[in-house]
Amino acid sequence: MARVSASQRERAAEGRVWPVVAALVISALLGTLIGWLFLSRGSGSGDSPATDSKRAERELVSPQPPSQTKNSEPRQQLLNRLRALQVNRTWFLRLVDSSWLSRFPERGGRLPSASIDDGPLRQVWDDLSEEWLARVEQLPPAIRARLGQLDNQDWDKQKQILIQQDVHPRVIQALVTAAARTVLPGDVSAGPVEEPYRQLWIAAAIETLKGISIDTIAARSVEVTTRSLRVSSGGARLIAVTVPVGSSLVLGINGTPLMEMTVFGSDGQVLAARGPLRVVSLPPEAGSPVQVLVVNDGVASGVLTLSCRADAPPQPQMVQQPDVDAPEMNEAEESDFDPME
Repeated sequence: MARVSASQRERAAEGRVWPVVAALVISALLGTLIGWLFLSRGSGSGDSPATDSKRAERELVSPQPPSQTKNSEPRQQLLNRLRALQVNRTWFLRLVDSSWLSRFPERGGRLPSASIDDGPLRQVWDDLSEEWLARVEQLPPAIRARLGQLDNQDWDKQKQILIQQDVHPRVIQALVTAAARTVLPGDVSAGPVEEPYRQLWIAAAIETLKGISIDTIAARSVEVTTRSLRVSSGGARLIAVTVPVGSSLVLGINGTPLMEMTVFGSDGQVLAARGPLRVVSLPPEAGSPVQVLVVNDGVASGVLTLSCRADAPPQPQMVQQPDVDAPEMNEAEESDFDPME
């Protein structure tokens, strides 16, 4: 009976184990099926920035024919440098792609392929990536890490501080555009800056307006006021000239041949377009303060000398009329005059 009882217990134990094993197998199959369904749905939805970045990296270093192996080396080096600089790879690749497409509009938006025929086009792309990376490297690390995420709110506070100092918004716009020349080529910064280039424009705005000081000069009547200021290499200087009410202004600036000036009225209107340093005469309608923006395109800093004089409006002169005495009538004439005749 003891043996029978032991065998019965073993069979009973085995009977209890098999349902547990079956349940585990079924749950594993169901989990796999559910996970597959969720993954298949998620593949059709928008990817996260990290996924986009990894995808861009895979595309950039995708396997190429043996004849193109050498071309993949600079691409991998580019990715390594972007990673070291903490630059958003997705944004940077968009930047280079946009710059490349603007050079080859006849391509109709088609980027160079991995074919042998597109080898020269890929070389242009690589050269552009080096140029843009050199511009991005000039930015502070904190701003570099935010490229691709910057917006107008990031520099609006600094803009409002200048507006409170009577600097017109159009003058601020011109100041930032002048400073952005170090990170944006002339063909881009000449007009309205759109994405992905605007990220660099905003970065320049943050750096330019951070702790900027405005040089203020008061123009006096009859007396000439002179001030010398230094402009850094590739930098800009903003000067506000206060003018007495109703007075015209004579303004002259001397400096290096690589400096240029733009003169704005108090309402932000351009009174003297950007051009060489020169002497300008402004009417009283220019208002006060007159704002002067001087940029230095040279590779070295330079000194400018500004001279100004306010001319009061001419006072109207009173012309004194000579006294004209009425002719005296003699007695004979008076007696001969009869008003009734």
